[in-house]
Amino acid sequence: MDKIYKSFECNVCDGEFILMNEQIKINKSKGKYESCPYCGCKRIKETCETDNLNECMKHGAWKKEHGVIRQVKQ
Repeated sequence: MDKIYKSFECNVCDGEFILMNEQIKINKSKGKYESCPYCGCKRIKETCETDNLNECMKHGAWKKEHGVIRQVKQ
């Protein structure tokens, strides 16, 4: 069975983001590609693939500000 989430890291801006495998497959079938949502670069590397979203997020520090969860750089 396939995992649900994939975590990526940008090689240019070091931004981290998480995508769902289902959406990745849909976009690839349409001929689209994955890119960094922060800088638009196509040079990204996969860091982790898991069923649990918390496992993708546990390496960073998270803080709740004004009702929104934000990642805090360490």
